Amino acid sequence: MDELNERLARLEPLRAKDRAEFDADPYLRDIVERNLEIAAQCVIDIGHRIIAVERAEKPTDYREAILRLGELGVLPSDFARELAPLAGFRNVLVHEYVGIDWDEVYRNLQHLEDIARFAELVRQWLNRN
Repeated sequence: MDELNERLARLEPLRAKDRAEFDADPYLRDIVERNLEIAAQCVIDIGHRIIAVERAEKPTDYREAILRLGELGVLPSDFARELAPLAGFRNVLVHEYVGIDWDEVYRNLQHLEDIARFAELVRQWLNRN
């Protein structure tokens, strides 16, 4: 959770950058890309840890891990379905570094509230358990 919060803190001020600024600055794009990749990996790792603690059925992939959190009541099911594509986005960042869709990177930067909501819901779950 600390690492996720750190990545969100690094990304938050970059949300104010307009698209032209984002497109013009390769260093900015690299910073955003890397921090989104790590934030997405944190979401997945946290999900796997909760699944293990709950002794729930092991997911077959990262997307399913996020969906399982909805099944376990850690996340509302509808939010888990909305957040699940983050797993695929993470995979693209890790494996398709030559063909990154910068529109999608910028779109994810503008929707950090989804990752922040995930962190808050996990904190609430931890407090209850």
